[in-house]
Amino acid sequence: MTSQEVVDTQEKIKTWLVQEGLFKEELETENLYFQLAAEFPIKSSRHLSIIQPKNHEDMIVVFSRIRLADAHQKALAAMPPKSRERFLWQMRYDLLFQDSSFEIEPGGSDLQSIRFMREIYYDGLTKNKLMEAIRENFKCELYVVWKFQEIFGEEQTNIVSGPPEPMYS
Repeated sequence: MTSQEVVDTQEKIKTWLVQEGLFKEELETENLYFQLAAEFPIKSSRHLSIIQPKNHEDMIVVFSRIRLADAHQKALAAMPPKSRERFLWQMRYDLLFQDSSFEIEPGGSDLQSIRFMREIYYDGLTKNKLMEAIRENFKCELYVVWKFQEIFGEEQTNIVSGPPEPMYS
């Protein structure tokens, strides 16, 4: 892949994001060819990034992360251990069958955040495929929010989707 192909791909994605009102900014990251920050849905404060890692020359990744607020971390920690484990396993099973990949951070039963990733290879990159990937990550985040509302109550909707940050650092 040439550097011009990377630039062309970045510009094409940026154009699509601008057309849809989702584009926020370009971020500089040493380990990436590019990182574009976006917000979906529009004006929701839910952030995501579209990145191209340097070690994957024919692939972009739609990346988002949902972080649990302190109140949710404390509520989860206060659950009886068996109930907490059952809750977390059920979330894993439910997320397993989504198109986006996920990673619970830091792992185990100490849930602080969940990362969602959806890869798109250059030969399949279209505006439609990109928007599908963005929506899929959002649906995964929404699932987590709703699951926490179901278990801990409607008033505890304090899950945070932080601003874009450098990826793969």
